[in-house]
Amino acid sequence: MSDPITEADLLAYVDDQLEPARRIEVEEHLAHDPQAAARIMADLKDRDALRLLHAAPLPRPTEPMLAAARRLERALGWQELGLKLRRVAAVVALVGFGWFAHGQVGLGITDSEASPKPPAFVEDALHSHETSLLRARMVSQPEVEAYDPAEILAETGIRLPSLPEDWQVRDAQIFPSRYGHSIEIAIDAGGLGRVSLFAAQAPAFDVIAPMPARFEKATAVYWQTGQLAYALTGTGSDKALERAAIRLSRKLQ
Repeated sequence: MSDPITEADLLAYVDDQLEPARRIEVEEHLAHDPQAAARIMADLKDRDALRLLHAAPLPRPTEPMLAAARRLERALGWQELGLKLRRVAAVVALVGFGWFAHGQVGLGITDSEASPKPPAFVEDALHSHETSLLRARMVSQPEVEAYDPAEILAETGIRLPSLPEDWQVRDAQIFPSRYGHSIEIAIDAGGLGRVSLFAAQAPAFDVIAPMPARFEKATAVYWQTGQLAYALTGTGSDKALERAAIRLSRKLQ
């Protein structure tokens, strides 16, 4: 049995000071503790922001800015003022770079944060949903209603949430995905109509609360718990779909 995860382990994880085996144990701990995982993700974000600010070289002031400083220096003939103008140009360039880095590392509220672009697995979920609808229309492609969550977990490492009792599974398939295996379960979900539950391996550890992504023909509510990504896709009410996804995400905790 491994040693309990301590605060020192979490700090060492953020600082990249853990051996690979201990890192895996910490990530397993975070996968089952969303509150701690959210705190660690915030610490990792701050760490990467500081590294970026210290590692990136300052950009050279623009030529028009330097030319204006030189013209003023020559016109006034004051060496001290010319030096000050050069300093002002450097400060302006530094401030401009600071705002650029500020937006790049996400330290402020940007347009991209206000409307975040969905992760790549959401597009996979949408395609899987469309494929399940296609299979439902084809007589030559019989749907498979029976599935075993324990067997799926043992074979793929993907844990599935338990479904509401009034939901009826119509098809369950394993597909390849860009990061490993994925599971697509087609469901008659009562008032939500036909929905698809997508689950797959994620490229990196993360914790994402359920968020909607609206497409032309459907809405997908996606979330991530540790190394596993999920999406519930359908054409019913966006709010009802989001509430259902939140209930499913809680069944994984």
